Amino acid sequence: MVESAAPPPLEESWARFEKKLKEKRSLQRKLNVNKLKKFLAWRFIAAAGVIIFLAITFSTAFPVKARAIGDKITHTVETLLSGTQVNVATEYKNDDPNGGVPPLEDFKEVSIQQEKIVSLEEARSTSPFPIVVPQYVSPGFKLDQVKYQEMVRGTAKVTLSYKGIDSGYFQLTEMNTPNSYVQGYGYDMEDASVEDLRIGGNDGKMITFKNKSIRITWMRQGVVYGLEGKITKKEAVKIIESMN
Repeated sequence: MVESAAPPPLEESWARFEKKLKEKRSLQRKLNVNKLKKFLAWRFIAAAGVIIFLAITFSTAFPVKARAIGDKITHTVETLLSGTQVNVATEYKNDDPNGGVPPLEDFKEVSIQQEKIVSLEEARSTSPFPIVVPQYVSPGFKLDQVKYQEMVRGTAKVTLSYKGIDSGYFQLTEMNTPNSYVQGYGYDMEDASVEDLRIGGNDGKMITFKNKSIRITWMRQGVVYGLEGKITKKEAVKIIESMN
């Protein structure tokens, strides 16, 4: 992960995030999506906007071609931890085909395998989802290392690390999502800027840090992708577009 300026300890960030998220879940089980949006909009104004919940359907955020994997509901939570420190977490959860909103489950501790270095061929033969390798990389960059990590319930994460000339680098992560999956990251508002991107028909989010490094996340056909490293936005977008 690309490091920004002195983020808060990971354990502390997630402990605060879990506490705030659990306080909201009892309300989410009783309200439908429309009531939830109205309630949180009111709380946003009354409580100075510490937490923002957004609920959108998977078919709205992602193209129809992804329906083969089933519709999902996406919950995004932005938590202002202290000062300018922001923690962002996104939960992908299967939608109820009958139109209901699936209840959110409590956090569970699960055992996952250690990440290991493998060849690209080994990763492809083991992965439960098709690994996508970019057809374009910036001049001077080459694939340096492949890591594979088994997660839970037929879920795995693959990391492709590329090195360039001098200090240039970037890495791609790919992970298929189980029925319920939470992804999180943090940044400092004084050290980074955030913007939304449209990547090959899919919605993505990009963080640009003052040290010229970037982080981009997006989802396509049930797989969450991430690109982070010290490259330009233009080059990053070209790399991502070559993965379609």
